[in-house]
Amino acid sequence: MANKIYNVGSENEEKYGSKHFQVLMAIIVCLPIFSYGTAMGWISPHKALLMGEDTPSNAPVTETEVSWMASIMFIFAPIAVFIYGIAADKFGRKNALLCCSIPIAVGWMIKLISAHPIALIGARAFIGFGAGGAFVVCPLYVKEISEDSIRGMTGTFVIFSQTAGNLLVFILGDFLPFNTVLWILLAIPVVHFCVFLKLPETPSYLIKCGKNEETRKVIGWLRSLPKDHKLVNEEIDRLIVEQTTCEPKFSPKLLFSDKTAVKAFWVALIVNLTREFCGCIAILVYASHIFTAARKDPNTSISLSPNKQSIMLAAVQIVGSFLACQLVDRAGRKPLLAVTSVVAGFSMALLGVWFYLQGIGVFMPGWVPIAALCICIFADASGLQPLPFVIMTEMFSFQLRGTVATLVMAISLATDFALLRLFAPLTELIGYHFTFWMFSLICLSNVFYLIFCVPETKMRSLEDIYADLEGKNKRKKKSDEVVETNHV
Repeated sequence: MANKIYNVGSENEEKYGSKHFQVLMAIIVCLPIFSYGTAMGWISPHKALLMGEDTPSNAPVTETEVSWMASIMFIFAPIAVFIYGIAADKFGRKNALLCCSIPIAVGWMIKLISAHPIALIGARAFIGFGAGGAFVVCPLYVKEISEDSIRGMTGTFVIFSQTAGNLLVFILGDFLPFNTVLWILLAIPVVHFCVFLKLPETPSYLIKCGKNEETRKVIGWLRSLPKDHKLVNEEIDRLIVEQTTCEPKFSPKLLFSDKTAVKAFWVALIVNLTREFCGCIAILVYASHIFTAARKDPNTSISLSPNKQSIMLAAVQIVGSFLACQLVDRAGRKPLLAVTSVVAGFSMALLGVWFYLQGIGVFMPGWVPIAALCICIFADASGLQPLPFVIMTEMFSFQLRGTVATLVMAISLATDFALLRLFAPLTELIGYHFTFWMFSLICLSNVFYLIFCVPETKMRSLEDIYADLEGKNKRKKKSDEVVETNHV
């Protein structure tokens, strides 16, 4: 089927191959995440309208209803994670990803039909369900179509798509009518579904289904090489070996029966939870307060509407995500994640100092918290957010990849919900300054964990990564040094 859709196997094709189709596929694959980003940001530019006298709803929406709109997505997303994780292994990555766009499209259609608060909350539950599945399937699909030299870059597209969706809806909401925005956002999952119908399954899953010839054509198209090229044959041989030694299925029991895989799971889980507990979500929630307080300083000429503030922060995120795409395959996963953790940690500490001085009546220039805010969000987008997804998919075999992604994303999304619900009570209990200092401590502690416990995954095989986890590489290095000394 792939040869009917794609021009593969031509004698005139470039013998050295190309990565263009892999990048294009990764962008298309991440459109459900892009839709999730638009849904996450949709409340910000429309909150005033929904709660005002000119609301499209029957009556002005209350603060409690808005709160439920914001949090309902995180209730249904963890449920979807398990369903889509099992479906991705049983029915294929492509079919699972197609089913992600259906509830997202249904959600936007409900919003178009009715702006009643219950309808809006229900619509966002549908979107959260589809987005939860997308956060499991998209990283798997992207990893399995990308060659080693660019899998870091394509892996960062997950978070880049989310931040791009945020920016798009902030801009649309600032300039276009309510229903026009909804029609545009509905078009995204519909276009994704229609386009993705014509695109292939991942090579790994095709091999699992015994479709070796179709796999050859798909790999040839993805790599821009003839289907009988040496590199295509080598990749197919590697996939066949992988598939004959393991059958993919959702099996936590299988995962936890392997001591090394358990170590890798804890690494993947901890770096993902650090992403949640670094405090950047709280920073985004509290950004309007920081801007408002900064405007009280007469020497700070900042006068932005709440939506303009959101646009500025989304632009900072986009720049950070773009930088991550450029650096992740050059600098490596560990160095980039460690540097961004340090930057985020110190900017959080600075924000805590600002809140503390504000509380005791000590003057501090208004530009300081805004600079700290932007630096923190930049560091989050350029490392803390995208890299845990990359590390998670690179540390496991095809057999366990779906199980790990399901478990890690379910825990992470549940953590998001808890953090959003508990942030306000926490700040009332210990104050904003102690809260941000706690986030700072988590970010800085993550640096030491990365240095001593997390293996580098860039351009490395699973055997090499697991040898690091078991300490074999260090023992081998010491042994080689002893042998060399004895020889001298």
